Amino acid sequence: MARITEPLNDTKIRTSKPKDKEYKLFDGGGLYLSVTPKGGKWWRLKYFFNAKENRLSLGTYPTVSLKQARKQRDELKELISQGIDPSQKRKDDKVTNQAIEAKKENTFYNISQKWHTSYKSNVSENYHRKLSKALDNYLYATHELNGKKLSIKDKPIDEVTRKDIIFILEALKDRGLQETANRTAVMLQQIFRYAVTHEYIPHNIIFDIDKKVVLGIRKQNNYPTITDPKEIKNLLLAIDNYNGDYSTQKALQVLPYLFVRNSNLRLMEWTELDFEKNEWNIPKEKMKTKEAFILPLPHQVVTILKEIKENQMSNKYVFASSVYKDRAISDNTLILALRRLGYTKEQLVPHSFRSIFSTIANTYANDPQKGHGYTSEVIEALLAHKEPNKVKSAYNRATYIEAMRGLIEWYGNYLDEVKNGK
Repeated sequence: MARITEPLNDTKIRTSKPKDKEYKLFDGGGLYLSVTPKGGKWWRLKYFFNAKENRLSLGTYPTVSLKQARKQRDELKELISQGIDPSQKRKDDKVTNQAIEAKKENTFYNISQKWHTSYKSNVSENYHRKLSKALDNYLYATHELNGKKLSIKDKPIDEVTRKDIIFILEALKDRGLQETANRTAVMLQQIFRYAVTHEYIPHNIIFDIDKKVVLGIRKQNNYPTITDPKEIKNLLLAIDNYNGDYSTQKALQVLPYLFVRNSNLRLMEWTELDFEKNEWNIPKEKMKTKEAFILPLPHQVVTILKEIKENQMSNKYVFASSVYKDRAISDNTLILALRRLGYTKEQLVPHSFRSIFSTIANTYANDPQKGHGYTSEVIEALLAHKEPNKVKSAYNRATYIEAMRGLIEWYGNYLDEVKNGK
């Protein structure tokens, strides 16, 4: 005759004391309490599945009460009656829960931030900051189109669909931000490529989107430029008569002669200037090409810089903010200054001075009377355009410095002659 198990009660469980060896208190139906030599009380369930004995932990007493342990036992036995192994189900549930937690962690925001951090070494500091603003303004924002709203910021990246991406691009296009939509599409391509590489998603869905269909054929966006000597003269005279704050005034005066990118000029530091060699050493972290750049300074710029030095407003930045001396002038300072001079964005932007130099230098390269005689390679070197051939690039940097000095001096004199009406 089978032994009848007397069910447990709370009093018996509470008063049970540890012994030299672990012992069991049975409740029936395979449920028992295991009391360890250290006083631990563990609920366990013994069951048979496919003719094999198994054991499953149900928690500790008193965290799991007798009533709760019995409820778990009954639920697990119900699973067994349905042909489900509780141990295997627990393992499967753990995997499923881990996948769910991973989804919560691998949101578009988190993965795009990882991409943004990894991309820092590939671009200049200024461009990296611009990417951060673009992420906030165009990919983390809530977009609205035809009365519908969408945000992918907190969506698991593997749940972001092609329709989501098309919605964002069309919403930007609908706001008249065609070029922004194109740049956003490029950024999305890079983010999703990163996600595929690191196995957050199996496929780059951006590959399946025809941007020409969504956004139309992209028009070449050339920077506005001025090439007529009379217009250049008017521009230079207007700059000389600019009556804004001191740093902006001096930055404007330097810009035509150095024609560097806006961020490079405004973030110029005193430690980067060599007045013995009349050179500006721009570190690679500030360059779009991620390569250090030495720019010879024409005598016109040296004169301006020495004047600024005498009236030095900051120990770090040449063109210091008039409000915060430990900061440089802001991103928009030169743009706003050009607007104050009366030039619209369709007429002139800071980048236009690079186009002006390139056009003039190439035009007069071989002019028999006014020409400078320097090659297109020297012109490109002064513009800090990256040479795709690494061997040639290293050779150019080593051999072109004096030619660059000669060309930038010629160009400075050309601007002075134009301004003075010669």
